[in-house]
Amino acid sequence: MGPSLGRDNIDKGVTAPDRRHGGVFLFMAIYYRTFGLVADLVLLANVVLLTALLSMMRASLSLPGIAGIILTVGMAVDANVLIYERIREEIRKGVSPQAAIRAGFEKAFSAIADSNITTLIAGVVLWVFGTGPIAASPSCSPSASRPSMFTSLMGSRALLTLMYGGGARSRVCQI
Repeated sequence: MGPSLGRDNIDKGVTAPDRRHGGVFLFMAIYYRTFGLVADLVLLANVVLLTALLSMMRASLSLPGIAGIILTVGMAVDANVLIYERIREEIRKGVSPQAAIRAGFEKAFSAIADSNITTLIAGVVLWVFGTGPIAASPSCSPSASRPSMFTSLMGSRALLTLMYGGGARSRVCQI
């Protein structure tokens, strides 16, 4: 493979996640409306935290690294979808928005924790037994799933509780 073809592949590999993330952000905003916009803010925070973490670790960005970032964002999207679908179920039962948000997070937590633990185990196995860029990818770092889980659970919950916190100002919670 010549240098120009290799450079072209790297350029495409760097721009592809931007387009994919844009598509995911648009889908979440359209499908989940207000909750989708909250998810978009949380996903953006996830990417910023992950980038900061990689910068602090002085990790170089390779194609496996880009794949790791995409995996991490995908896991954050999955966590948000799990949470929002649980909230939808609670709202269909006629529960108040605040109770639906609380129950949605509680019911989705075990699935989110399981997926993050599984990814952590797979990452450790790749880090131990992988070679070259595979072992160095962010998905193999034990701390790579932390921003995803933190932003999905803490960020979403904080924003949704702030928006639909109950009290004197009760809003209709449509998702």
